[in-house]
Order: sequence, then structure tokens, then C-alpha cells
Amino acid sequence: MKQLELDFNSDDLSDHYKVYQVIDEGKNQICCWLDSLSDDGKKISYDEYTYNTPHCMDFENWIHIDKKCLKKSAYKWFCMFLKSIDGRADRLEKLKKVLNDMNIPFEEGDWQTIDRDCERKKMN
Repeated sequence: MKQLELDFNSDDLSDHYKVYQVIDEGKNQICCWLDSLSDDGKKISYDEYTYNTPHCMDFENWIHIDKKCLKKSAYKWFCMFLKSIDGRADRLEKLKKVLNDMNIPFEEGDWQTIDRDCERKKMN
């Protein structure tokens, strides 16, 4: 029987999304972040992911936009709009304001998780 090999470190997300674009990524002395826009065929998603924090917590804020009421060029427009915003702190709120102003329905949420590998490293 052939062993299934999984590469969790791969950045290739083509199996999950039709289109995927990194909007912003970086790190500083406090944390790392990755903000992305994706299209899975049914919805467009904007995610702000913060990780490698001093308290071993990972955070994600997201917006899902149903594509039913959008034109085909919506993904490209959202991508250009998000990349044009200076400063990560305002990006999510500005996107929500535009969606509300244009009466585009969206779903938003967030989650937090504990990075157990980080905790183990701190204990050793």
C-alpha cells in the first residue's frame, strides 16, 4: 500500500481556491501576519491572519462575500482596492464600509487558537 504524503508547509493553495492572492505579509518583533484574498467559486474571502505572537496565540479575522450578486470582475476589483489601502489596521474596516455602502451582503467572523508548538518551545 502506498503511503500518503502530505506537505503542510506548501504555499500551494490551488486545490482549495480558483484564485488566491497575498495582499500583505510581514513580520516584526511582536508577530507575523498574512492577509489574503481568495475565490473558491462560490464566495470571495478576505482573511487577516496573525501568528507567532509572544503569547502563543494565532488570530484570524475574515469576511466572506457571496458571489451570486457580483460581476465576474469583482475579485480583481477587491484585490486592487485592498492593495491600495496603506496600513493593515484599517483594511478590514474599510472593506466592510465599502461593502455596506454598496449593499453587498457579507459574513464576517474571527477565531483564536493556541499555538501548542510555541508553548512547548517556551517551556523547554
